[in-house]
Amino acid sequence: MSLFGGLALNTGSYYGSGYTSVGGAYSGYTRVASSTNLNRVSRDIASGYSSDFDIINTYFKQGKTDKALAMYDSLFDDIKSSTSCYGYTLTDSQVETILNNAYASTTGSKLTTTIQNETTSPFWTGFVEGVPILGLFANGTSDAEAIAKLAGQNTDAKDKIAEGFGAVLSNAGSYAAIGAAFGHIPGAIAGGLIGAAVGIFKTIIK
Repeated sequence: MSLFGGLALNTGSYYGSGYTSVGGAYSGYTRVASSTNLNRVSRDIASGYSSDFDIINTYFKQGKTDKALAMYDSLFDDIKSSTSCYGYTLTDSQVETILNNAYASTTGSKLTTTIQNETTSPFWTGFVEGVPILGLFANGTSDAEAIAKLAGQNTDAKDKIAEGFGAVLSNAGSYAAIGAAFGHIPGAIAGGLIGAAVGIFKTIIK
């Protein structure tokens, strides 16, 4: 499914012999792809879009998760359109299968496996973002957020809370250290409170 808005599914009824009705019994028939057909299309897609899959994989390894997911979403729409030339009626789920199989065939890793290997947990993502300097170069998308986007869903509340908690701890510690340098204990307390507020704010507006 598309990350930024799905495509309409075929809602015809299956009539056997590899055909399905579209728009009523007398509106014509289209072919339904079998698993063998889907595998063949996946091989074709892997060959035709190999450079795109390599770029997506590279984006993940560079910590540019949002760019990788945006490109994947764009590929989904392209492949949804290009597979129409095969004469099959494909649902979003089938296109997703084709795309995932083609990605795995090209890169040697399932997309979800790549996400899990190249991103961090919500807590650690939030924590690293709050570290001075290092946070500027951190991957701001956690594994939970990336997989949720891939599924076209919102990130679970517990994952958002975990990321927020990590951000609060990290920012509070960083600001407390800065405050201590200027005002000892009072400065550390003030800095910690400011840092915690910054961490919460960053998580909310994300």
